[in-house]
Amino acid sequence: MVPMSARRKSSRRARRREARADGSAPAGRPHARAAAGVAAVLAVAAIVAYLPSLRSGFLSWDDDTYVTENRHVAAGLSWDTVVWAFTRYHSANWHPLTWLSHAADVSLYGLDSPRGHHLTNVLLHAANTVLLLVALRRLTGRLWPSAAVAGLFALHPLHVESVAWIAERKDLLCALFMFLAVWAYAVYASGPTWRRYLLVVAAFAAALMSKPMAVTLPLALLVLDWWPLGRLGRRAVLEKVPLLVMSAASSLATFLIQRADGGVHELGVTGLAERVCNVPYAYVMYLVKMVWPAPGSLVPLYPLTGLGGPVIRPWMAIGLALVLAVVTILVVWQRRRRPYLLAGWLIYVVMLVPVIGLVQAGRQMMADRYTYVPLVGVFVAVVFLVAHAAAGRPRLRRAAAALAAVVLVALGALSWHQQRVWANSITFWSYVAEAYPQCCTAYTYLGWDCAGTGDNRRALAYFQKAVEVDPDDVLANINLGTALQALGRFEPAMAQFRHTLEMHPDAWPARYNMGVILLSQRKAEAAAEQLRIVVREKADYAPAWLRLGVALRLLDRPDEAKACFSRARQLDPGRKALVPPP
Repeated sequence: MVPMSARRKSSRRARRREARADGSAPAGRPHARAAAGVAAVLAVAAIVAYLPSLRSGFLSWDDDTYVTENRHVAAGLSWDTVVWAFTRYHSANWHPLTWLSHAADVSLYGLDSPRGHHLTNVLLHAANTVLLLVALRRLTGRLWPSAAVAGLFALHPLHVESVAWIAERKDLLCALFMFLAVWAYAVYASGPTWRRYLLVVAAFAAALMSKPMAVTLPLALLVLDWWPLGRLGRRAVLEKVPLLVMSAASSLATFLIQRADGGVHELGVTGLAERVCNVPYAYVMYLVKMVWPAPGSLVPLYPLTGLGGPVIRPWMAIGLALVLAVVTILVVWQRRRRPYLLAGWLIYVVMLVPVIGLVQAGRQMMADRYTYVPLVGVFVAVVFLVAHAAAGRPRLRRAAAALAAVVLVALGALSWHQQRVWANSITFWSYVAEAYPQCCTAYTYLGWDCAGTGDNRRALAYFQKAVEVDPDDVLANINLGTALQALGRFEPAMAQFRHTLEMHPDAWPARYNMGVILLSQRKAEAAAEQLRIVVREKADYAPAWLRLGVALRLLDRPDEAKACFSRARQLDPGRKALVPPP
């Protein structure tokens, strides 16, 4: 007869084996020293994989508006910068912690070299990798599956965009505080106290103040309450109410800010049918790129249909929606035996909702950076499925470990290779133009970059190509006129600006450049007429006030000219030396 104590020990061993098999509960805590060693290896791997980005420059895509030409950020970290960051929005965004992070980098490294700014991004990515490991280990009690998920996060080339692009600091900071919030929530769930809950709230607030994409975190926490925490119930739902209120407030503020700044497209620009078709396309294509991130398949800009991007037919959207439905049915069917599949799938689906395209912001149909956090859900589902299959099978476990190592090395190599796209603006936009030859935006930015280096003839060729691809694009038309102006071809430039204003009467840059040309021709009255309209439409544009002041002085109106010069100085003190003496 088996003693009772032996039967109890056998039962406990059986429960531990079952827990290890399904990955749904802690199976004993690995030694802290081993966990620390794994975390160190992952952090070093993340840093080494992104060393090429330290040689990259500032890009003409958002790096200028976020850092180099943002006078508040370019001034460095100060009390005035703090006040501005928390009380104003810029570039259709309110994310004060992101602005302060960029300002701190300017104070540390200046603007002469982007290396330090890139280094901060790399270190934040390494920190996110470690935090993800810590949070998953706390949630599941499993070191090696958590390490595999963190390794995929650290090295997958879909994340190059978030790390190698200085302007995407917001992705990194948002993920940092989201992972911190998840860890804090795991601690809170093990022994709820109001102090632990406040830490969750504080981390979530910081995530929202870094990038509003964090709004879906409360729903992700509800998923984690179901698996692996096993505490989903009325209390768990009520705990999310304050977080959901914060999400609602952030979502509303973001929508109003982006609409006021022109970042949100009206239905007339991007039709509702196109937006709906884009949803299943984006969900499936992210998964395809996750499984097969081959060189050339990852592009920094996937333009919208009508802006050079692919046409998504309704039958294609329906087919892709059926694929998503089948996956959903399968993971729901397996919810009892393999709950991590449904949990990971829900996290992926829910966390992509803010950027899936139903409310269209920007000119892209999808973006690799949007997967930075959501793909963690898919990584969890895949890794824990493999761990479950290999449980109790030493040979299969060793084979899975070897395969994981090969996959991680391959992903790291692909990430290293992908960073060459981000080396400089010319390389960046040439890559986009090669992938999408009908993308007007790519040619427009190539023209800007050539003009910035003084190569106006090449810039003119790119702007002509942009107008050829999209004759109605306002920026392409304005810049074509500007390139003609820079080459001294004033009459064709004036004709181009008039043509632009006929199509887009509110295109104030075209009117401003007309004023500059007229002023250079000493046609002060005509110049002042154009520039007055500009300062009415764009009252915060210092160069227009400056030029208007010059025109008024030529017209012998010194008091009005002085007022314009004063306004120009007030708007942009850095231009003080450029203002002509009274």
